[in-house]
Amino acid sequence: DYYPSFDYLHVGELGDATNELIRRLADDTSRPDQQVVLKTIDRLPMTDFPLPAYELAETKKYFLGSIQFSSGCPYQCEFCDIPGLYGRNPRLKSPQQIIAELDKLRACGATDTVYFVDDNFIGNRKAASELLPH
Repeated sequence: DYYPSFDYLHVGELGDATNELIRRLADDTSRPDQQVVLKTIDRLPMTDFPLPAYELAETKKYFLGSIQFSSGCPYQCEFCDIPGLYGRNPRLKSPQQIIAELDKLRACGATDTVYFVDDNFIGNRKAASELLPH
């Protein structure tokens, strides 16, 4: 309802809705008769996320690069909707994935400044502690 002129709306993280969107567009690239809203129900584990296609962006034009290590937050702050959206058990990428993403960002000419876009970077303190030495 908020974006009536959009043909497709993908709501949520990578997962079953993403696969459905790719399938639909592979079958037919014409505009649908009415707006199609695809909502992710079954999220892809973050360890299965592909490397971002940084090479498709003009990374040199950006002040910083962004990376996501985790999604979700274990806390229930009354002002925050993250646990309701992404869960209270933070899902994680592996340290090796983060290193590969950082290497790719650098190879694509990105700045030395990186912003972790996590809901709560230390939501899983053990995992954050394991990542930091890298």
